[in-house]
Amino acid sequence: MVGVASYLDYRDEEAKALANIRAVANTVSRLAIPQLTNHHYLIMAQELESIAASGMVQTAKVYDPKRSILIDSDPATSLFDRSPVAPLLTEAVTAAQPIERIDSAGVHVALPVWSRDGRIVIGAVLVSARHPDLAAIVAPIWERNAIVAALLLALAVPLVLKFGSSFLEPIQELTRIAHQISGGDMDVRFPTERVDEIGVLARAYGGMMQQIRSSMEQINKLAFLDGVTGLPNREFFRQHFARWQKHADGSPRRMAVMFIDLDRFKRVNDSYGHDCGDLLLGQIARRFETILLGDRAGESPGAMVHGPLRRMARFGGDEFALLMPLPDSGLEPAVSLAERLLAAVEEPCLVNGQELTVGASIGLAVYPDDGTDVSAILKHADIAMYAAKAAGGNTLRVYSHSDGEVPARERLRLETDLRVALASDQITVFFQPKVDVDTGHVTGAEALARWNHPRRGLLTPGAFIEIAEETGLILRLGDRVLELACRQGRAWIDAGQPLPLAVNVSMRQLEWAGYTDRVLEILEATGFPPSMLELELTETVAMANSEQVRLVTERLRRAGIRFAIDDFGTGYSSLGHLQHLPFDTFKIDRSFISGLEVEGSNRLIVETILSMARSLNYEVVAEGVETLEQLEVLRATGCKTAQGYLFGMPMAATMFASWRRAFQPAVPPSALPSLAAARPGSGQERPAVA
Repeated sequence: MVGVASYLDYRDEEAKALANIRAVANTVSRLAIPQLTNHHYLIMAQELESIAASGMVQTAKVYDPKRSILIDSDPATSLFDRSPVAPLLTEAVTAAQPIERIDSAGVHVALPVWSRDGRIVIGAVLVSARHPDLAAIVAPIWERNAIVAALLLALAVPLVLKFGSSFLEPIQELTRIAHQISGGDMDVRFPTERVDEIGVLARAYGGMMQQIRSSMEQINKLAFLDGVTGLPNREFFRQHFARWQKHADGSPRRMAVMFIDLDRFKRVNDSYGHDCGDLLLGQIARRFETILLGDRAGESPGAMVHGPLRRMARFGGDEFALLMPLPDSGLEPAVSLAERLLAAVEEPCLVNGQELTVGASIGLAVYPDDGTDVSAILKHADIAMYAAKAAGGNTLRVYSHSDGEVPARERLRLETDLRVALASDQITVFFQPKVDVDTGHVTGAEALARWNHPRRGLLTPGAFIEIAEETGLILRLGDRVLELACRQGRAWIDAGQPLPLAVNVSMRQLEWAGYTDRVLEILEATGFPPSMLELELTETVAMANSEQVRLVTERLRRAGIRFAIDDFGTGYSSLGHLQHLPFDTFKIDRSFISGLEVEGSNRLIVETILSMARSLNYEVVAEGVETLEQLEVLRATGCKTAQGYLFGMPMAATMFASWRRAFQPAVPPSALPSLAAARPGSGQERPAVA
């Protein structure tokens, strides 16, 4: 009897654990629908991390079979790591039905993720948890029941048979209650008033259920509340929209949806760090709450119980959304509210002793005039927001069908294509020569990213760098360009034609904790000497966070790598910063080289930069040299190195090698154009990425 009771308890505990995991899996499946539909993988990863952090589950995963992307709750696992896909995930996608397993590792539930219309399977989720520890529950039963069983057996079998049924009835009652819980009834009552072992077990069940309810509440909070601002998040906004979009009679409720994006917020993150950016977002969210609450501004910030705050949500980054009921005609209330929001954002914010000022661009779309569901309305509000940014920012734009959807779709398609390009061999590197002004010798080359797009042909950085920066793909892109450049540099060394190379670096790369190690790994793997590599940072990046730049570059400089300030003269450098930053070269921006042959301010600026460089022991490279007259002025002012279309445009490695063989001998400056590559008109490319 003891064995039977313990076995039943064990099976009930497993069934209860499976039901709990099944409930969590259903929650994850619902959260995954909009994220997989809109490819918001980073948002999905954050939600999975929050669910795993609650302690209820061991791991949570979401799989997108169409793009072969696995999203993991483990923060150490990148979206772009090629992690193996669990068989249960693929089985759930193929079978289009739930898959449940209990093995030695734990309890696992895999569910298919259906599209919004329920027609197709767009992915799968997998939630796993360890086996429950039954020792504390079963041990007392064994101890007490073993004694009772021994006495009963010693007295008489008939007594055991007589009282056996009355003993099993409470166990059967607990079994029935466990089945109710597995069916979703979390408020079932346990018979805790008993003073025997059944009561002990019932109280243990009750305590465990209380812990589960508390964990579920925490999961809901993490799933629907933004941790930075205290506002509702994207998923809560969508569900709130769904509840509000119809009147009681089923007719659509007229509503305005505003999509708010902060202007110049990225500069705050780049200059002062993401912690400072989060504090700024919190202050702006409090201002929004004050406006929405009106006279109730003294109530608890971030409280989700108030109707006005349910309408505002943070979508991620510096993006917010607002839902507002409208009268049957006119947009005056929404326009008035948008103007107050713009004014509130424009007021300076004091963050860590720094006075920071940003703006906002607001796009407005109307339901049901501009769309019949939340996705269409948000898309059109987003298009209107980009129109506000194009108009200079800090303004409101109402969606118009004439705005079109082509730019937004093209941008999304280009982002998807870029992910594919980084996973294949579509990214390549072109090289633009640097030439000694006096001798005509080629002294180095700058590596520039190119994208061999299968449909659009060869794309320059201007077509995709902004997207790479916004999506974080700049880390993989920069890594790829540096590796390709170093491999080519090693090949030229092996061919007896060594050449120093320069590669551009973005602020996002410098903020990555593993950047220094990755650069050294690439140099070691390719065999390219560190002393022949120069990393270029724009002046704006270098001055925005000089301490971060100094810390990152210190180790690389000890390895022999050189550093250059690109686009010098366009930022806000100070002599104090320049004296302490670890740089070797100034690259004078092409805007100062243009018109250099004419006496004027540009020539004075170039002469000043050269004089300052000599004082600080910096080398100087002039960018954008296109005429012999500009070259003569640079020689006369003491500039030693030049780069531009006068000598050669950016070229593929094979073309560059051919050009270099023809150009390499020292020649009089007057002969340079005859040996240079064909000049493509005017304009000097601004390299945008390493």
